[in-house]
Amino acid sequence: MSRLTRIPAGGGEPPRQRQRAKPVQQRSLDKINTILDAAAGLLSRHGVEAISMLAIAEAAGLPAPTVYHYFENRLGIFAALAERTMAAVDDDLTERLTALMTAEELGSRPLLMALYQAYHEAPGYVQLLAALRAEPALQEVMQASTRRIADVIAAVLVQRTTLSSVRAGRVGWILSESCDVVILAALTSSREEADALLEEMIEIVDTLVMHYMALH
Repeated sequence: MSRLTRIPAGGGEPPRQRQRAKPVQQRSLDKINTILDAAAGLLSRHGVEAISMLAIAEAAGLPAPTVYHYFENRLGIFAALAERTMAAVDDDLTERLTALMTAEELGSRPLLMALYQAYHEAPGYVQLLAALRAEPALQEVMQASTRRIADVIAAVLVQRTTLSSVRAGRVGWILSESCDVVILAALTSSREEADALLEEMIEIVDTLVMHYMALH
């Protein structure tokens, strides 16, 4: 996977930062979502480099100490925003993939187009991806998402082909990783190039699935 701009080491932002704690009370969860929503809006309008913790606090309508209570720095906020976005998209994609276990056709076009569109329309996600894709905190979130989807693809392959669970697991991982790379490239490309990349990926995935379905 190609790597883009990395956040500078200065300004008190270590390379790996997380949310300080996982709150369980609804009031705290609401505040975190308010912070993430504010960060997403700022990302969409201004990009990563123009955003500070104080700007996020102001946009969220919260005191700066409240924001620092939940996040050490903006990288922690960005990682949490990416995690929230990916979790929502993964849930939708898992539902779509699960439906393929009994579907008459296994075409990948609706899945890949829906996946691209969901990420493309998520507030702030493309800007976040373009600037922070090489950051370890974001890579961990992306890798966890890829593994989740690989497991679902493997389950579909076990159901619809003669592949063993071990082989289905390998193929599921290959497909998930490959689609992830192409989707990420499409999101940071022009719309014309994005469409071309998606079309090539759709043809590759469909050809590969047809091959495994034809095995006896």
